[in-house]
Amino acid sequence: GLIEDPLLILAERARLNILVKELKGQEDRFGEIAQEYKDLLLSDHFIPIVKQYLNTMIERDLEARRNDEPDEVVNERHQEEREIITKLITYAQVLLKQVRALGAELEASHLEVIRSICNVAMDPSHTTEEETATALTDAVQDMRAMFDDSFVAYLKYAIAEEEAKLARAGVLDDPEYNRWLFVLKIIQEGVYKELAKSVNRLLEHIWYIFRFENKSERRMLLEELVDTMPTLDVRPFVSVVGNIVGSLGGAVKGEFDVDVVGDMTNKLLQLHRDVKEVLPSERIKEMSKDADEWAENRRKRLVEARKQTQKRLVNAAKTDAYDPDQPGRGEIERMT
Repeated sequence: GLIEDPLLILAERARLNILVKELKGQEDRFGEIAQEYKDLLLSDHFIPIVKQYLNTMIERDLEARRNDEPDEVVNERHQEEREIITKLITYAQVLLKQVRALGAELEASHLEVIRSICNVAMDPSHTTEEETATALTDAVQDMRAMFDDSFVAYLKYAIAEEEAKLARAGVLDDPEYNRWLFVLKIIQEGVYKELAKSVNRLLEHIWYIFRFENKSERRMLLEELVDTMPTLDVRPFVSVVGNIVGSLGGAVKGEFDVDVVGDMTNKLLQLHRDVKEVLPSERIKEMSKDADEWAENRRKRLVEARKQTQKRLVNAAKTDAYDPDQPGRGEIERMT
């Protein structure tokens, strides 16, 4: 929201104090300790809370001088803290550069998925709308493992950015400029439809578990379902359960509303606990390994195919066989 959560800021301020204390006298272990606080160092609040921390140090220095403490004593007291804060800021800058590099790589990977879908839609071998629709449906189904939370979030981000850019230019409704926006929205709709099929199938598993009244029976059925679950469904299943339980609000933390808590809520909370026990992070990683490897290899092939296309375009341009002013494959060819 527009107003920052004060409890979050207080929590991060307290974590910075703890981090500085942990680092005192631990110069050799700086990297080992600091890396456990990466989320804090990359937080939007990091610089403001650092400034507040330094201001607090200044106030302590002034108070000490008003009490006639020697300057050398005051300076020595805070010298180590200042050095630690300086090193933390430098480390945070390094982390930010790494995140930006990873973000650029991830964006390129997501764009390759979008390009591959567009290539199917623009394939001249499809002579009718029905053939194109069938080919797109097959392509989207084949890429389902690549439609993770990151890709879905990127689609939302890309659409919002494109809408904002067009709105600033006053051409949001101009078909001459908003073609790429409509492409993104069409792809988003197709991705959502494919993901909905998966979610509905996973919901059927959940409702089947809830048919049993006994807790131990529900737990046993969950274990059997997990043991035979396809590698593509493991992460989505955990996500669906988490999203459903997350909608319960404070009940997840034990803050029950007597008007809301019922038999179904209790079953959901038990399912959430059981899923965490049956599918710890290590097992999720192991069971999803094949799907993760397939998605990663597919992304690499898409990137390699794009590189080959770019090379062919460069070679064609050198031999005058490529005219950039001639109608080509639309927006997808101009995204380099």
